[in-house]
Amino acid sequence: MATLLYLVHGRAPRQQQQLSYSILSALKQGLEGVEILLMCDEANRRPDLPVHHHILSADQIAQWTDAGRTPARAQLHALQLALSERNTPVCWVATDTAFTAPPRQMTERIAAQVPLFYDRDGWLAGRPEWAPIIDACKGTALEDQIQTGTEVLDTGILGLTEAENDIINQSLKPHEALNTNPKVSNMEQIRLGALLAQTAREVRFGNDTVSRYSTYMRHVYHGRFDAMFPPGAPVNTALAERLPVITEPPKPLHLRLKAKAYALRHGFRRGTEFGYLAYLCAFAAPTPEGRNVWANIALDMIERSPRVPDKLIKDLPRLAPDALALAELSPETEDRWRTFWMNKTR
Repeated sequence: MATLLYLVHGRAPRQQQQLSYSILSALKQGLEGVEILLMCDEANRRPDLPVHHHILSADQIAQWTDAGRTPARAQLHALQLALSERNTPVCWVATDTAFTAPPRQMTERIAAQVPLFYDRDGWLAGRPEWAPIIDACKGTALEDQIQTGTEVLDTGILGLTEAENDIINQSLKPHEALNTNPKVSNMEQIRLGALLAQTAREVRFGNDTVSRYSTYMRHVYHGRFDAMFPPGAPVNTALAERLPVITEPPKPLHLRLKAKAYALRHGFRRGTEFGYLAYLCAFAAPTPEGRNVWANIALDMIERSPRVPDKLIKDLPRLAPDALALAELSPETEDRWRTFWMNKTR
């Protein structure tokens, strides 16, 4: 029986909501042939969910994450620990996932020297933050792993067997060249993907059996989760069969036309146009949750806009700095906008 592995630790209310939805989606599809293991600290136990627990001490978490400085390393340490305790494939599952097929369809693809990833995710050549690391690796033992032609594999789903333990160890091994850019947080995952691509008989993917919500859609999911999973309330797993599929909220036609016309008049690029449309949708939303979802989506788009601050303030008057207190946003959403304006108008 294969194992689905989740990891949650620290103060993690949003991760707990994501965990609830991910596991309910697995239940809805059927858990035949798999078990769920939750590695967590004591504060994040989930007796309301059909999981086995492995409780981690504060010291162990600190060791795995270098006292919180490298949190992404915990994924590989958790996988390594789970593999050492089981003689079957283990599949790490990020909490921001939803199963669209029985998990068994995914775990059956894992075999010795046949790892499973979520999907392909481009190349290091397309990631400018990696340029100094690639340069530092030239002429070292890491050059064949870390180069512009290295393919990036999405480890939101990562299925391995005990045969890959040595490769995990190599990925976690420190190297001076990898300290060139401390802003890169997924160093070990990139190395693991590169090493597995070199040594595996075949690399397989699971994106047809599970979906990940990213980019602006995470706000849509989180908005629904706030209503579905109140903090501290137990989850009724009997409702898994009725778990809703979460989709993008509707964008009324008259608002789409208004945004298009405004964008043409003012020369918006596509991202700024979508941000303006999200702004219009926010203040047309029938619920406070909907307003927050669209206001966060608007900010995701506007953050990347080349438009100057004075013009943005005129474009978005109800989210302008002096108007935020009256916008009736959640404290978290209001704080995001205040931080944006503070950084934008420096």
